[in-house]
Amino acid sequence: MATTTESRTAGRSLPQASDLLLVQRGSTPYRATAEEIKAFMLTPATAAAIGAIKPGTNLSVDADGTLHAAIPGALHYRGAIDPTTAEAPADAAVGDVYLASAGGPALASWSGIAGAEIAQGDLLLFDGSSWSANAALGPDGAGVIRIQVAAPLVVDESDPAQPLLSVEPGTTTAAGVVQLADPLALADGTPGRVVDAAQLQAALATAQPAGDYMPLDLSTLPALP
Repeated sequence: MATTTESRTAGRSLPQASDLLLVQRGSTPYRATAEEIKAFMLTPATAAAIGAIKPGTNLSVDADGTLHAAIPGALHYRGAIDPTTAEAPADAAVGDVYLASAGGPALASWSGIAGAEIAQGDLLLFDGSSWSANAALGPDGAGVIRIQVAAPLVVDESDPAQPLLSVEPGTTTAAGVVQLADPLALADGTPGRVVDAAQLQAALATAQPAGDYMPLDLSTLPALP
């Protein structure tokens, strides 16, 4: 029994470069030869034309065609974490960065900084095998680690990455912010409202008759001896 290529392909023809392929989308047909399609698929891509590419340095492609770029030295911020109570992320990748939400000695799982004194606000960087702790640097190289305030300012550090500053209201015993009184507050004597110089001048002008004197109610004075 013949087993040659001719016998295996008997009854059907092999693809030829001149074969015409027809693809239709809706009512619009598209025609191309096998040679044209082959040439298109093998033409390298350019800035002006679609074409074939192959992964280069720091690029990789999954089996499904997904392209990945690995940029050496790139950092990936992953959020805040407390290294004194939370274990080091088991899935950490090169370039991952965490913000220390609390200070104290790092747990043993933080290789490279295990047992080291970590300051709140430190950046915890992973290089693929170990961690390092670095103060967050600002434009002058002296980064802000913690915001310290004095009364009447207060700071809410429940989110260390975004501390919230506020000012306490003023009282008779402590400085703070105040709110000016509007006409209704003046009339009602609303507590916690204050008047400025213009409001005080207007009030005095209303209460004091023309001339440089104040009216005096003699009935309020003590009897003469």
